[in-house]
Amino acid sequence: LVERATDFGFDQAGVSNRFVTPNGDGKNDTVVFSYDNPRDVSVRARILDLRGRVVVSELPQGPVTNSRVWDGRGAGVPVPSGVYLYQLEAEGRVYSGSIVILK
Repeated sequence: LVERATDFGFDQAGVSNRFVTPNGDGKNDTVVFSYDNPRDVSVRARILDLRGRVVVSELPQGPVTNSRVWDGRGAGVPVPSGVYLYQLEAEGRVYSGSIVILK
């Protein structure tokens, strides 16, 4: 038997990679965040810098249902190398972690 999620859920296994190298070579150019969303609730997904400033206020839909993607850009321009925080929020829960941009 496989237990299915009944509420929104996300864990670090849903992060495709933690080190993003957005140089256009097709390897680790983006990070995909995949989550469980059985009730199709609204999900807020964003990227912040280490000071808590919003870099991307809403991540676009990812390559599969119930996923979001980040290409290492903020406001349409590449962000500097460094550590960034992601936040996924739904049903009153906030899930967060870090991503490293390497150039």
